[in-house]
Amino acid sequence: MIDCSTLAGLLEHDHELAAYCSRCDRWSVLPLADLIAQGKGSLRLPVTVRCRDCGEAGRLQVRPPVPTRAQGGWMEPVVR
Repeated sequence: MIDCSTLAGLLEHDHELAAYCSRCDRWSVLPLADLIAQGKGSLRLPVTVRCRDCGEAGRLQVRPPVPTRAQGGWMEPVVR
């Protein structure tokens, strides 16, 4: 089972945590490695975040890793 319920779990499984400020209409990706280095890796989602510019509470979005594209595109022909 993949546990992505903590900040450390998100980073371990290559997920990102982003926050949206509706007042500023701005997205920001949270620095998971820095937060974990500060001892916050065991914090469980949802966490409360505030916009650094206006102080509005942010809405969180967990972003899974994006699949990489193969050299020939998303699908490669199989030659037998």
